[in-house]
Amino acid sequence: MPRQKKIRSLKDLLVLAKKLPGRKVLVLAGADQEEGLKSVHEAHRHGLIKPLLIGDKKRILRMCRSLKIPLRGVEVVDEPDPKLITAKAVGFCREGHADILMKGTVGTATILRAILDRETGIGRGGLLSNVTLFDSPIEKRLMFMSDPAVNINPDVGRKVDMVRNAISVANRLGFTRPKVAVLAAIEKVNVKDMPATVDAAIIAKMGETGQFPNTDVAGPYALDIAVSKRAARMKHIEGPVAGCADILLCPDINSANILYKSLVYFAGAEMANALVGVKAPIVMTSRSDSSLTKLYTTALSVVLAGSEQK
Repeated sequence: MPRQKKIRSLKDLLVLAKKLPGRKVLVLAGADQEEGLKSVHEAHRHGLIKPLLIGDKKRILRMCRSLKIPLRGVEVVDEPDPKLITAKAVGFCREGHADILMKGTVGTATILRAILDRETGIGRGGLLSNVTLFDSPIEKRLMFMSDPAVNINPDVGRKVDMVRNAISVANRLGFTRPKVAVLAAIEKVNVKDMPATVDAAIIAKMGETGQFPNTDVAGPYALDIAVSKRAARMKHIEGPVAGCADILLCPDINSANILYKSLVYFAGAEMANALVGVKAPIVMTSRSDSSLTKLYTTALSVVLAGSEQK
């Protein structure tokens, strides 16, 4: 398989997803939901996916008529019970009948339990984490961050797994030697008051000793050092990651979520999100996400689907 050319923007990501041979099957768990149906329809209209809808069939058909969404070529599985909806959707992914799982009306906790069930789920035995892509507001390039949605207060072991998940996504998009900045508020280690700096130093040392192959890792870095070459020069910080990080690893869900929403609401950024670390990418967009972010998110899952199942 030829090496993937480096993806430089979310628009390029969408183009790549459209060019992939064959349509990935996306199963919408709890399809009697307006937002989910609109997202699936838009992705289907762009030629990204083949939809598989599971839920109360009468409600689904009624909603599709109201939204003027055609169902030609779309399979609808009638299942009104939320627990059985989730079980069937996860089962389709586990058995290879579907490539991507998208959350609809079913609860987040319910679907995550089903995904991670050791006997009937689609877990891979590792950490489930969110990887977010966005176009840099200051440079014409694609960047990654983790984790604004799943891991609340990860310890250093979980952060290592989050780094590995993010690297795997970056590699799939043509980043042959991604640069990872492990973020904190300052660049110096403060053992007593700022444990995030300790975690960052440990992960950076792991990078130095080759525990993240073909990856440059540095930290602790404040955000300005990670993304601004000028700031790095002013603070006399050198290295391959300084000022040009590809991946931003945030200390916890609070900092990551604030950064995510700052990019969206202050910088007008669109995003693409994927829950990775399982056998099939999971689409769990927020109701407040724009239609374009939802489309980019589906495109990312389409691109990841083949590699995630290996």
